[in-house]
Amino acid sequence: MSRSRSCLLGLALMATTLALAGVTFLSPWSPAKTSPTDRKQRSDRSLRGDWAAQEAWVEEETIPLSQKAWALSLVAALLVAFVGPQVELGSSSLGPAAAYARSSGTSGSGSRVNKDPVSLLQYALPLEETCGEDKVKPIRELQANVEEARLFVTQRIFDKARGDVTGALKQIAERKKELLTPVVADRKASVEGLLTQLGTTLDQILEEIGGAEYGGTGTPYQADMVEKCLKSADQAQEIIGQVEEMMLPAGFTSKVPSEYSNLPRLDGRAVVEFTLVRGPEAGTKVYSVDSDLYNEAKFKLTVDGYAAPLSAGNFVDLVQRGFYTGMDIQRADGFIIQTGDPGPEKGGGFQPTPGGPVRQIPLEVGIRGRPETLYGETVDEARLVGKPVKIPFQADGTAALARREFDNDSASSQVFFFLFESDMTPAGKNLFDGRYGSFGYVTEGAAFLRKIKQGDIIKELKVISGAENLKQST
Repeated sequence: MSRSRSCLLGLALMATTLALAGVTFLSPWSPAKTSPTDRKQRSDRSLRGDWAAQEAWVEEETIPLSQKAWALSLVAALLVAFVGPQVELGSSSLGPAAAYARSSGTSGSGSRVNKDPVSLLQYALPLEETCGEDKVKPIRELQANVEEARLFVTQRIFDKARGDVTGALKQIAERKKELLTPVVADRKASVEGLLTQLGTTLDQILEEIGGAEYGGTGTPYQADMVEKCLKSADQAQEIIGQVEEMMLPAGFTSKVPSEYSNLPRLDGRAVVEFTLVRGPEAGTKVYSVDSDLYNEAKFKLTVDGYAAPLSAGNFVDLVQRGFYTGMDIQRADGFIIQTGDPGPEKGGGFQPTPGGPVRQIPLEVGIRGRPETLYGETVDEARLVGKPVKIPFQADGTAALARREFDNDSASSQVFFFLFESDMTPAGKNLFDGRYGSFGYVTEGAAFLRKIKQGDIIKELKVISGAENLKQST
């Protein structure tokens, strides 16, 4: 069922009013008004550095948390019927229902909402849970410096960008021992090599910042130097991500309850490449992105088995089986892109044995600060409202499994991509986090997402890295 953005926005505003009224009725509290900002970039690269200010809420300490959670859960449950995307699973309604998780959604550099999928995946790594927050603080600060420098480059605030890059170089030089502390002995040499490579990249960024300043405001030369600088910043961020992954304990895998040992799981991460073509009723055979025309829409999804081993494993398993190849996009309304329903004759999901029962995946929510993933419960039911999830719905192309509205453990093959809208999901009041099992982000080619139409066809879906991390049921 398609809804216009204006309708959705109206419903969201109405829900916010209901939430305030409901909580006020049950327990007095007052919002502290602030002025949220939304800095949107002008190109496909905007996803890597588009921030919005947080809106703070002040609550009275004497109000019982359970009372607040109950009120918010009630409002969210009402809201899902209006805002939650719907599809069919057999005769049951499916789609990402509303959720209220007052997550900070912050990057390491402050209280701004992080919309960068690469950065979000780095923060999703369970470093704090496995190594200790104090030990990984230096690498998180280094990551924040590089990310903030990149942001300032996009805004042409070159003096601040230079300051962040200089600070990052100083961290590498003066805190190398601290940076190496979480790394096991047999990996230290490799990590030292990566830090040296990072230093070289940061030096290059400084040169490119100087070139951008020299080029003059608004000139083609400056634009070219800014583009080079952003590419170098991406390389620096990638190197930091490699260092962070090497800080994880050797052989680390996320714990999964034994009752789910019959399901495939992903121990680590994988990258899946999508190739879509227009369907027969699209009205065009091409995709137009920034005035360029493409016969195919290609994008890459990084699937995270650290935060959601079963959801990620189920998806990668179905990709390798060819389950999605040739299937059409069953919903694309500017808010949700969804596919994976093989039809009611097949139970609306994946049947390991033709004609047999549909394989079902439990609701799986990775929560920052918790060593183990939450299974079978929403954050509301587990009384974890306010805890930040590891894969929040705050970037274009957040991927998750759809499920029946009132059955937490009914996901199967239907997958959806969330398209982030600041107006619809303001900072700290995301309606999806903690209610649906998110398991990854589109990290390349996200500009194609908003060009996809219902009826477009999945020409090819393949695992291009990390296939070895898939472990079949035991």
